[in-house]
This record gives sequence, structure tokens and C-alpha cells, in this order.
Amino acid sequence: MTNAYTENNIVRFIYKECDLFERLEIEFALEEDSTLLTTYSHLKSGFQALPEVIFSPKKKTVDAILKYSSCMALQ
Repeated sequence: MTNAYTENNIVRFIYKECDLFERLEIEFALEEDSTLLTTYSHLKSGFQALPEVIFSPKKKTVDAILKYSSCMALQ
């Protein structure tokens, strides 16, 4: 069975967001398809060029969400 992998599939693969079966399929496809490997290489280099960002909400924001959710639970 031949699968046509999209850039979205490859991005999910790079970010490790696909299941084991899909991961194995894509790894095999990368070995067999040079066009797919080229696409993967371009996307992977772009991924590696991105800075690692960690987001943290302000304590005030978390407190507001918790307050709102506790009010909603009482209804």
C-alpha cells in the first residue's frame, strides 16, 4: 500500500505527534522516496532554525481562570 504523505504528516512526524504505526510508515517511506526525504530535510531544517520558546501565563491570569471556573462549578 502506498501512502501519499503531505507536509502536514511530515510536520507531525518532526514534532513527534503521530502514533507509532504512522511513525514507522513515514520512516520507511523516507528511506524509499527521495522526494519525500527532500521535503523532510527542508522542514526539519526550518524546525531546527526556530528558537525554543516556553510560554507561561501570568499568575494573575491563572488566578482569574480558577476563580471563574469555581464560580461556574457552583451553578
